[in-house]
Amino acid sequence: MPMSDDPMERGLVCEGEVPLGWERVTELPPEQRLAAINAANESLIRSCEGLEEPYRSYEESSDLAQELQRLDSKLTLVLDMLAESLRRPGALPPASWVRFNAHGVSWTLAGAPERHPEPGALIRIECYVCASLPKPLVMYGRVSGPAQDAAGQVPERATVEFLGISQGLADALERLVFRRHRREVAQLRGQRRGGLPGD
Repeated sequence: MPMSDDPMERGLVCEGEVPLGWERVTELPPEQRLAAINAANESLIRSCEGLEEPYRSYEESSDLAQELQRLDSKLTLVLDMLAESLRRPGALPPASWVRFNAHGVSWTLAGAPERHPEPGALIRIECYVCASLPKPLVMYGRVSGPAQDAAGQVPERATVEFLGISQGLADALERLVFRRHRREVAQLRGQRRGGLPGD
């Protein structure tokens, strides 16, 4: 079966409203710089996974569990305050409805069509996928899709296929998408159970 040209059709997709910015570039960074960017993205995803992982207590040591809870609460508070300070106007790019996976990213377009990324353009993307960390994933990719459809309508979304990502980063993105997808499914099941008649 041939692989789809649309990166959003290759495996699971994570979606939500997050700040996303982009700019046109003429070429990918040099190999050494790109490797450093990939490593920084992997580190950010690991940190995000750690913050999103639900706390598990240690029954064998209540003192240790309480101390870990205190440290976790303090760290969460500091990160929340930092993230809030960066949410002031102009500190982050505007939020868009974003879909992403290990192959690419797609987001809702806003503003005048001439300010949209044109098909075939090479762009640099900053996507703030972790609400608790005001630091973006920095990715490079090429815009896919036509500038307009057969009826002459401008598309409502931009889709970009990632370029230059390492296998380690692709694996980290797949883990992040899988964990969030699993959590969304669990939340939906919980809502269905909670909405049963007689509850």
